[in-house]
Amino acid sequence: MSHCLSLSRASSRMTMSFRRNFSQQMKKSVSHNLSKRHASIHGQTEVHSEKKRFFVSTSKHGDGRHSGNKDVQGEIRKKWVSSLEAAWEDAFKNMTTVQARQLAHKGRELQGSSNDLTYGEVNFSSLAQILCEDLQKHGVTLKGTFYDLGSGVGRGVIVAALVGSFDRIRGIEILPELFKASVDVLQEYKSRVAPQYSIPIPKELETVHANMIKADWSDADVIFINSTCFSKPLMEKIAAKAASLAPGSCVVTLTQHIVSQYFDLVESKKYEMSWGDATAHIHIRTEKECLNADIEARYRSRKKAIEKN
Repeated sequence: MSHCLSLSRASSRMTMSFRRNFSQQMKKSVSHNLSKRHASIHGQTEVHSEKKRFFVSTSKHGDGRHSGNKDVQGEIRKKWVSSLEAAWEDAFKNMTTVQARQLAHKGRELQGSSNDLTYGEVNFSSLAQILCEDLQKHGVTLKGTFYDLGSGVGRGVIVAALVGSFDRIRGIEILPELFKASVDVLQEYKSRVAPQYSIPIPKELETVHANMIKADWSDADVIFINSTCFSKPLMEKIAAKAASLAPGSCVVTLTQHIVSQYFDLVESKKYEMSWGDATAHIHIRTEKECLNADIEARYRSRKKAIEKN
């Protein structure tokens, strides 16, 4: 009997020892695999982050099937959003929102207090998400030429420089006080901020003092317009002028959307801005040819240039 008990106890100890060893081996194996997976994701995301595509990189590497991957990607995305936003805020450390509003108020008094000149600033994270997630979801790439119509002190322009791969970025501002401030901001960004954060500078990065309706932006691939307070006549003029854009070009407006037979409204989504929530409307230029002879000539010229490239 005692011999049987001894064998039973020995067997029990061996079983427990086997389970303990097996458990430790499994933990080591899982830990090793997780480390390899994390390193792979981190390495791939770093490659993309050099191109400043933090939203795009994480969406490409995650299909939602592995919650562990999703968590890691989410953390990496937050890190890069925070890093780029820090650079954005650094560029405007000498031009606060309060200062910009004061300049806008002064400009409106000189130009006449039209609602079309009402000043409002975009949030970095909101515009970055619109450009990097929403646009690319509809096949719009952040390359070529970007315009910010009514660019103020250049906040939208700097966002495009940080998150896109545009060759040319141009802001158009009618109020001279805001335009002059934007020139100083861009100079600070190009001479100090971009080098400090190791961020490439587009071939052309500028703001111009002009009326958006009179200026030429027919070469645009992506246009952003903070149109929240724009009048109906101004929106109609923008829609008519935008008809000269090439097929596939994208126009993003806030609050008010473009009504045009030449554009498809593909998405409308609310985002937080400095003044509260605003709906971002994404419009894509269709293949439909223009009816107006002058606009059609520019349309065909732009289309041929794109087809050559």
